[in-house]
Amino acid sequence: MADGIVSGLVSDVLKTLASTAFQEFKRLRALEGDVSALRDTYTLIQAVLADAEVKQREQKAVEEWLRRLRSASLELENILDDVVTDAMVQRLRNEIERGIKHKVRAFFSSNHNPLLVRVRVANKVKAIRRKLEVIDTEKSRYQLTSNAGVVVDDTTNMEETTSLVPVFEIYGRDEEVNTVVEKICSKDIIRDGVEGVQVYVVWGMGGMGKTTLAQSIYNHERVKAHFELRAWVYVSNDFQVKKLTRGIIKSLDNNTSCEQWELDAMQVELRKKLEGKTFLIVLDDVWIEDKDMKKWEDLSKALTSGAKGSIVMVTTRNETTSGMMATVREFRHPLGCLSEEDSWSLFKKLAFAPGSKSEGENISELESIGKEVVKKCKGLPLAVKSLGGLMRSKRNAMEWRSVKDSNVWQLQEDGILPALKLSYDNLLPHMKRCFVYSCLFPKGYEMSKDSLIELWMANGFIPPREEADLYVIAVETFYYLVSRSFLQDLEERFEGLICKMHDLMHDLGRYLMKRDYFFTEPCKNLITPNDVEILHFSSSCPDVVFSDKDLKRLRSLRSLFIFVDEYKGNMISQLSKLVYLRALHLDEIQVSTLPESICKLKHLRYLSICDSEIKSLPESIIYLQNLQVLLVQGCQNLHKLPEGMRYMKNLRCLNNEGCDELDCMPVGIKELGCLRRLGVFVVGEKKGSQITELGDLYLLGGRLELKGLENVRGLEEAKSANLKNKTNLTYLVLRWSDDRGSEEKIDDEEVVEGLEPNSSLKELRIKDFMGKMICPSWLMKLRNLVEIQFWGCKRCESIPSLVKLPSLKVIVLASMEALRCLDDDEFPSLQVLYIMDCPQLVSLPNNLPTLEGLTLIKVLGLVSLPNNLPKLTRLGIVSCPELQCLPNGLKELTSLSIHGCEKLKRRCEKEKGEDWPKISHVPNISLQDDAYW
Repeated sequence: MADGIVSGLVSDVLKTLASTAFQEFKRLRALEGDVSALRDTYTLIQAVLADAEVKQREQKAVEEWLRRLRSASLELENILDDVVTDAMVQRLRNEIERGIKHKVRAFFSSNHNPLLVRVRVANKVKAIRRKLEVIDTEKSRYQLTSNAGVVVDDTTNMEETTSLVPVFEIYGRDEEVNTVVEKICSKDIIRDGVEGVQVYVVWGMGGMGKTTLAQSIYNHERVKAHFELRAWVYVSNDFQVKKLTRGIIKSLDNNTSCEQWELDAMQVELRKKLEGKTFLIVLDDVWIEDKDMKKWEDLSKALTSGAKGSIVMVTTRNETTSGMMATVREFRHPLGCLSEEDSWSLFKKLAFAPGSKSEGENISELESIGKEVVKKCKGLPLAVKSLGGLMRSKRNAMEWRSVKDSNVWQLQEDGILPALKLSYDNLLPHMKRCFVYSCLFPKGYEMSKDSLIELWMANGFIPPREEADLYVIAVETFYYLVSRSFLQDLEERFEGLICKMHDLMHDLGRYLMKRDYFFTEPCKNLITPNDVEILHFSSSCPDVVFSDKDLKRLRSLRSLFIFVDEYKGNMISQLSKLVYLRALHLDEIQVSTLPESICKLKHLRYLSICDSEIKSLPESIIYLQNLQVLLVQGCQNLHKLPEGMRYMKNLRCLNNEGCDELDCMPVGIKELGCLRRLGVFVVGEKKGSQITELGDLYLLGGRLELKGLENVRGLEEAKSANLKNKTNLTYLVLRWSDDRGSEEKIDDEEVVEGLEPNSSLKELRIKDFMGKMICPSWLMKLRNLVEIQFWGCKRCESIPSLVKLPSLKVIVLASMEALRCLDDDEFPSLQVLYIMDCPQLVSLPNNLPTLEGLTLIKVLGLVSLPNNLPKLTRLGIVSCPELQCLPNGLKELTSLSIHGCEKLKRRCEKEKGEDWPKISHVPNISLQDDAYW
């Protein structure tokens, strides 16, 4: 049983026993004494849990004692949760107005006697109290020490963390990176007589840094310049041709919607994208045997349309896979361990980083201990990184020695690195629970920071701390796990911050959770164990269905995660029997409605049905009074949210991005005072759905889109949204209707003036604004703005000067039919300028010293480009017929695309064009007559 699981459960029970929601039941004389006794018993047990969770590793009797404590605690927690939840539902019944449909009330109506219910609860609590007293008495047999155990991190005063966690990507591999880059970019890579795509394999044991090496190669400037196309796909032991083909297409072009395509159609599309172009495709963490070679052959058929010199790079732990896939022997790159010197350099960089707890100690003594620890890591970069992060939290030589001399170094479990287990042992209990829970996601899964935090909070893993907000503690926990290498590969995406978990960390997590968690892989039979009470279930099997025996064994199930593309929803009718579910992940489920019975899951805190075929949600979902997170983004057929959502007082996140059919919001969103994330607010005209509903929702943060702003009546109503005081907002979309007639009254300029955001905003997008000038007085106050986009502002003749925004790096101007000019001052930080469908625009700013990427599509009136582009690396020009020539000084340019520009194409032709001398050094040039890009 994973350390920290039982102690976390005991903390949860104690928290519920002391909660205000449970107070009314304590008033029963029959119950008051039992509750006090339970609290006292649990307090005594809690004091020895840290020692018990350590001793269980070597003493089966202690492990059995913890198992019985866990079982009794789960039973009690379920009872307490029932009590608190039933009280909330009863209050809702009393509050609901007659306007809610009668069938909703009837579905949940009950004629129970409240007093009788309390007596039953009291009897159950008494029975568990007796169990707990026996368990408490038995603890003396095992000589458990109060408050003893491993030394753990004191992170209650963690330093402030951000997403900019120092990540030391590669140590001691520079020579290998350069060797591989030289090979794959060399003309010698083209081998006569070698048929099909060429495969280069990097192989080595887990934790050696294969993926990191491949990433360094993939992002190398020479590689970017040499290959016209690049794609990256994670494989693992799930080598499915259809899934991998889709993954390559999406990596090449994320705008291609191929989720519903058959394999043949996808392979045709892939061949077309690759045709005649040099490409590098990385297949990360491949495991295939002889029987799988047919799958590889089927996949590789679609890759043969590329130009000679194209490469598929494979990383694998399996030497057999390496030998089977490498085109020739020279294309196998065995990755060895780090040298002791490089290992020490990496460790020292992490352990003694600024802010380490050991600052001021005798460094020479710590270094001596640290070098012995590094030797135990045996040159494995992941082990070195993990322990370097751990030592950063240790205060003195005694704590450093406790790590060096730990018995965990003797761990004999196959595939589990002692260094990683030791790092895990030194986490706080709630962090252990958060890490282990994250392993419910499959290997290689791209997890969003927001989803992880929402799941941890929904499961009650985040402990309260003085006056700190639980959300803030959860964010700290996330970044702390990153700093300790339990989570890695942070990447900022449109949808937020994404992370992954190293395969060996994933193996560790699943090893630790084996008595609480259950997993099924594709094509494996579902056989739930008899002797384990499973709390969390994760499946990648498309046909998974529970038998009656399974349902009995899963009676306390808390989490159900299904990871299947286009899941048919085979088990959806069984969900109502899993009455203690708290988290349900059913993304891409192919059903149009959720059954009413799902609303019997009264303990549900987290529901994700993203990218599904759902058209509507049952009105009775409002009885899920514990629900904190509802994710429906990408449900393109969803046209309506439940009318009574204002009664879901615990809702913290409602993500409805990409629900294009949703044309109104439920009345009374303003009553959801806990709401932190709201994907899209559709502004209505009726009272209760107007923009004023947002006024008091001060916690809203992240990304927010305001849609239907034509329904806002003037400046004062716009101000009532109170965006200025929403300090957590980072991305704001202001969107009007795109089909308003010319006879309609347009007051967009007043409305945008009233929608002033907080100065902390980082990205702003304005769409289908119909005023002639976009010049709100607040725009220049956005000192932290990094990106601004204007789309479909058809009447707008000019945009305000943006040069005074010191952080601005990206400008996007699209479908601005009346736009004639841009400010000509110098942009101090601008890196990307994207302009599309601006036919009246005749000139660009002439001084863009930091610009790296410039894209021009259908800028029909543009006759020249700026001359000062010293940092430009990427230039794309499509259908700009009046452009006469390229500017001088494009020394950094590595990629040039000119499509549908006859004059310019002729001037850039190799060897004979007048502009050829300006671009002869550019490695990637595409000149096409057609306007497709």
